[in-house]
Amino acid sequence: MASDIRNTEKTNAMLAVCGSELFAHLDRLCAFLKYIVTEELEGRGALIMGKTIAQDVYDRDPAEEGDINNVVRVDARRLRQTLKHYYDTAGRSDPVRIFVDTGGYRPRFERVAIASSDKSENPRRTFGWAALSFVVGTGIGIGIAIIGLGENSETRVHQSTQIPTQDSLRRQAVIEQSASSLQAMNLADQARSMMFPIFDRPRQQLVTEVFRRVIELGPDYFGGYAGAAQALATLAIVTPPGPEKSELTREAMTMADNALRLAPADPWAQSAQAWAKFANREYNEAMRISKRAVALAPDDEHVLDIHGSIALFSGHFAEAARHAEKAMNGGRSNQRFANRNIFGAANFHLENYQTSLDAFSAAASYGDPISAPSFAYQTAALYELGKTKEAARKYAELKSSWPDADVEKMLTGIFKDPLHAEKVIKSMKALESNPN
Repeated sequence: MASDIRNTEKTNAMLAVCGSELFAHLDRLCAFLKYIVTEELEGRGALIMGKTIAQDVYDRDPAEEGDINNVVRVDARRLRQTLKHYYDTAGRSDPVRIFVDTGGYRPRFERVAIASSDKSENPRRTFGWAALSFVVGTGIGIGIAIIGLGENSETRVHQSTQIPTQDSLRRQAVIEQSASSLQAMNLADQARSMMFPIFDRPRQQLVTEVFRRVIELGPDYFGGYAGAAQALATLAIVTPPGPEKSELTREAMTMADNALRLAPADPWAQSAQAWAKFANREYNEAMRISKRAVALAPDDEHVLDIHGSIALFSGHFAEAARHAEKAMNGGRSNQRFANRNIFGAANFHLENYQTSLDAFSAAASYGDPISAPSFAYQTAALYELGKTKEAARKYAELKSSWPDADVEKMLTGIFKDPLHAEKVIKSMKALESNPN
């Protein structure tokens, strides 16, 4: 219970979070967390409001124009997600945890009993940020690699009876270079699965920071640069035109060039270069390079997802559907791949509306990434099928789940041809003008 947790323990819990590697570069979130914890410890927790945070943490004048509370809401959402990830990874052994429940900003503290066998188990796999265990997974990966290369004769005999996979051979080669390089590789592999949904800006910001850490651990490992290129390119895509967008695009291109310099023939490096080109609106070049990445790794779902996205948003809908379907039939499920969403969106533009709906329904069943645009596509498909009441319910669900999402800006900002975005948006406009 929170009542038996001393203030010193609560303070230590906050310091542990802000002192972690995950929060090392998240100064704004740490300032947010320190403020609400301090207010709570000084007896003012019930008085914490968005406007007080905006004023005291961000130096925002409550009288200024614009919705200053929106900045606070966005950062609160990021803080909840990042705390969730921290406690599922580096902070799994922290005795006191901090929560910021949805609908408010007042921190809540819980004491957690850590089982003695907890460190030997894989972390609980859940949908969302907690689905990946960056730090714990990295430690387990290094442990497995070191055991595999150890001097224990029984281990060597056991392994000699197995055919090493390409992945295990790759890790064995890297561990011979250094343990930190293997740590970088494991961290990058796990962060790579966090790339979708692409319209989730806080997600992309977090993934970018993780890949920056990968680069610190293994500056000669191409994967850190490839992953950073993809995350930065995605941030550029979802950022409105202006200096910030230009800087994100420039940095994405630089990271992609570094990845290619280190591993010119690697499909991930090629795919990252293609996505950076797409962010820079070099659509034909993006398709050309992405096709090469697929040729190099025809069964890599990550490469297929990026290629499907480039094809979809460039207007090559049949190509997007074909490669998404290939990825769907690859045998893996619930791995946060976007292939079913891509297949659904592509089929919508091919006017296969029921097929589109079925794909989005399957995506939800498998725990694939969901986003406001995926709900917009379902709304539009239902509307095109004449199911206006169902379309209205789906649209209401969209607005309830993502109240701040500007789907029109999201889609027009990513499609090469704005008319393709308009095909999705028009149904929502029709429902707004005629809600009955």
